[in-house]
Amino acid sequence: MTAPSPMSEGPFTPPPAGPVSKPGGHKKLIIAGVLGGGGCVLMLLVVLALIITFAVRGGGPGEGDEGSTVADLSPEEQATALVTEYFEALSAGDAGAALELLPLVDEMETEVLPTEAYTAALELAPVAGVEVGTPVLDGGLISGEVPVTFTVGGESFADTYSVHDYDDDGILELTGTSANFTVTDGDEGLGMTLNGAEVTHGQRLHLVPGGYEIAYGAEHFAPSSTDPVIVGEHHSSYESPDPELTEDGQKAFRAAVQQAVDACLAATTLQAGCGIGEVPKTSSDGWTMVEDTVKRSISEDTQRTIDTMEGTPSYDEPTYVEGSSIGSVETTIDCTKDAQTGICELWLGGRMGTPHVDMADPELPVTWS
Repeated sequence: MTAPSPMSEGPFTPPPAGPVSKPGGHKKLIIAGVLGGGGCVLMLLVVLALIITFAVRGGGPGEGDEGSTVADLSPEEQATALVTEYFEALSAGDAGAALELLPLVDEMETEVLPTEAYTAALELAPVAGVEVGTPVLDGGLISGEVPVTFTVGGESFADTYSVHDYDDDGILELTGTSANFTVTDGDEGLGMTLNGAEVTHGQRLHLVPGGYEIAYGAEHFAPSSTDPVIVGEHHSSYESPDPELTEDGQKAFRAAVQQAVDACLAATTLQAGCGIGEVPKTSSDGWTMVEDTVKRSISEDTQRTIDTMEGTPSYDEPTYVEGSSIGSVETTIDCTKDAQTGICELWLGGRMGTPHVDMADPELPVTWS
């Protein structure tokens, strides 16, 4: 029997490995499904990631960037930019932007019209030909003025606008007074409008450059000037023109006066009205006047005075319209003395007074002074 030979010493060769399951294979199928059927989901995730990265790195606008940009400008550049931007808004007819760029301050004690009224002003008399000059600044206070020339409705203006750095933050602000329009007592009761906006007497209104039309809601009245008020320099003050009667208003005024005069002339009593003095009951030489026998008349010249009379609105109450003195009245009356009868004539006949017509009353009542 032969003994078994010992195992040779050489490298060990393991047996071939059997198939091993790969747990990652199922995940690949899931990812493949997402890639194949839900590509848009993956795209949104990528875009969102980019946006977040962009924001974190400061790629988008952040709070304070605008202020930082303005602060980077020199004071002269800031001042020029402020006035330029304001006049660009005016030239573009953007009243809302102009009001924001140069807002009111409480100290001005003025009131703001509806934005539509300012828009109408810029349409009626456009701002054009703007040239902004070199700012003149006070370095110590960081304030100063900016000269500017421009036209409003074709009319040339030169003005200066103020800039200040009140809070010492390195950023200038456009400041200053505003043009204003005062509604006087002479406009009371007329239903006044400024570019279609209703206003009342006593108001002080803020104006921007442009044109402003004045109108009245009251019948029979109109401004004495129909031209629009052209506003240019921002420190100016304006008042409305005096009111006057329209042509139809004058006709209504004369008709009311004529009706009152006719009634007074038709009166046969000693007291007639219309400012005519009362007929005395007895004369200086003893004649007694007979009641209800008075006859009054006026001359052609006096009638012409009525026909051509011009009514003038009172200053403090414009709807109370005053005429002019009408003139003398011829007066006769039956009279008796003892057993005698006759017709007495009043020396100079008396005079009518000055008529006043309340044009605010539909009845147009007449009073006399």
